Amino acid sequence: MPLPILTTLFLGTLPVQAPAASPQPIPVLMTTTQSPMTDPERIKRLQGLVEAAEQAVEAADENAAVDRSDEADVLTADWPLELLKRPEVQALLQRLKDVQVQLDSSADAESEPGLKASEEVVAISGDELRAELERVKQAEQGASYDFPIDLNDKVLTWVKLFSTTKRGFMENALGRASQFLPMIRQVFAEEGVPSDLAYLAVIESGFRNEAKSRAKAVGMWQFIRSTGRIYGLTANSWLEERRDPVKATRAAARYLKKLYEITGDWYLATSSYNAGPLTLERAIQNLGTRNFWDLARSRWLRTETKNYVPELCAAILVGRNPERYGLNLQPLYPYVYETVAVPSMTSLASLAKCADTDVATLKTLNPELLRPSTPPGVYTLRVPPGRAVECLRRMSSLPKGKGLAYKSYRIRKGDTLAAVARRFKMDPADLLDMNDLSARQFKAGRRIQIPQVSKEGPKARARMVGIEEGNGRLIGPLPDVPPVPMPSSLPSGGDARPAPTPVPEAVAAPSTAAAVPPSPAIRAADPLPVKAPEAGDAKPLPQKTLRARPGDTLAKIARTQGVPLGELMRLNPTSVKALHPGDEVRLPGSEAGREAEAKATGENAVLTYRVQKGETLASIARKHGVTVQELKDWNHLKSGRIKRGQRLRVQPR
Repeated sequence: MPLPILTTLFLGTLPVQAPAASPQPIPVLMTTTQSPMTDPERIKRLQGLVEAAEQAVEAADENAAVDRSDEADVLTADWPLELLKRPEVQALLQRLKDVQVQLDSSADAESEPGLKASEEVVAISGDELRAELERVKQAEQGASYDFPIDLNDKVLTWVKLFSTTKRGFMENALGRASQFLPMIRQVFAEEGVPSDLAYLAVIESGFRNEAKSRAKAVGMWQFIRSTGRIYGLTANSWLEERRDPVKATRAAARYLKKLYEITGDWYLATSSYNAGPLTLERAIQNLGTRNFWDLARSRWLRTETKNYVPELCAAILVGRNPERYGLNLQPLYPYVYETVAVPSMTSLASLAKCADTDVATLKTLNPELLRPSTPPGVYTLRVPPGRAVECLRRMSSLPKGKGLAYKSYRIRKGDTLAAVARRFKMDPADLLDMNDLSARQFKAGRRIQIPQVSKEGPKARARMVGIEEGNGRLIGPLPDVPPVPMPSSLPSGGDARPAPTPVPEAVAAPSTAAAVPPSPAIRAADPLPVKAPEAGDAKPLPQKTLRARPGDTLAKIARTQGVPLGELMRLNPTSVKALHPGDEVRLPGSEAGREAEAKATGENAVLTYRVQKGETLASIARKHGVTVQELKDWNHLKSGRIKRGQRLRVQPR
């Protein structure tokens, strides 16, 4: 579970020696500025936080104790070693550690997601150890890994536990993993992270997006709010992007890579992911060694952190070949979808009907949504593959009472479900569904959302709605997540890696295997499943215009030209219903296309964007496919602060 650390720590201010050939640094998505404090003020602030945490523990206020403990970690994250070594500071840090130990011991182990073991595990030995080693070697059958695997007694003990006493957990976790592993491996390959680190999610959450820990860490990768915010994950009353599998996976990859740049060792990087970089650096400074196994034998790491690396190594061994360890998995269909841009707040019930699916499916594809509707403003909704075009058509002609905006209504005394539904010209079942209520919960005093008719007609709404047609492949919400090919059948095992599954040539990313310096413990380098670009792979630029051929549709042209279907529909409104052979089709980027787009949406709408409530520079940059630094340069911003209603330039002049 990532602990909160300051942005300066992510920029590499810790006094550690960098690896000889480290990956390129990743720009931090958010910066934090604080007024300078003197050393006495820092110590006094730390003392206040430690005393508050101790008082909260005595009062059995666990949440307050965790919050004060986290604040103390954040406060001391960028302190120089000279200050940390002061006797009064060491005494306070020891008291803080005692508080954290009490919190760990009082936590209910079953309430924690994943498999972060807080108890000490007795390692196997003798004949049992030799038998387990032989079983692992037979199961491997010459397999290679891109993460270092040490076959010592601690790792082999966890391998045995995963196939015996903890077998049920592993079968469930790896069954869920089959849904996300193709996407995770692709993202990790793009970010230059070992693909076998995908099994870190076994330990963190069991591959559950809805997982939430005692320390308020959320999602598959168990980010707390502050660390998630640093890596661009929005959390507000509408969205919890720590539960978004794609966005959270990319954030986890960048966080792990940054930790590797700081520590120079993957065992230390993953340990930092669990305990926090400052905790690990303190242990290293006190012991004078950077060997994880030496640190694991000391008193400077918690038992959970000592177990973390052995658990991860064992999860990789078992996860890669579950059937060879006697596990029976129920694989799930891979996480694939198409996306539709919803122009304003809309109920999931209405959108489910437009996409010819149900609300439960939309919630599964969009786990970051906290309410039974999309948030205010434009939202990129994931729908089942093959449903995007029909969803767009139906959204553009929603009848009255199924509009794209809401107003709040408080149920009054004497109101009945039938009367309220009739008043707003709705079906009672739809009213309950869009507010996620049962008939018994429809009581006086409760506030519900009522859909309102949009002021713009169907044609205007259709212009606002963009769509990308997947053609049997995943289309992610982030500009830097390329499509994942749609598998022809379900995977036969928990490891969705039956053979090298290359990224499609049209979207192949540069090979990042060389960007990760091999650890001495790695026995063989496992090439990442990414095809390096070649000169002939470059896709030709779209023509200015083209003539439709017999059988052509706008959707087919969008696929062949590699452009969004929504843009084609906006640039060629007369061809939406019917496209005849010989018709001229304008393409995005052409002179004719720019003129048509300017007429349809207005030139100012193309170049600028108005900030919505809860948005950050990072989220706006992702939405428009640019970087945070570009937004700052184009808008002459000195910091990352923006406010609601502010208009930003999202394209260069």
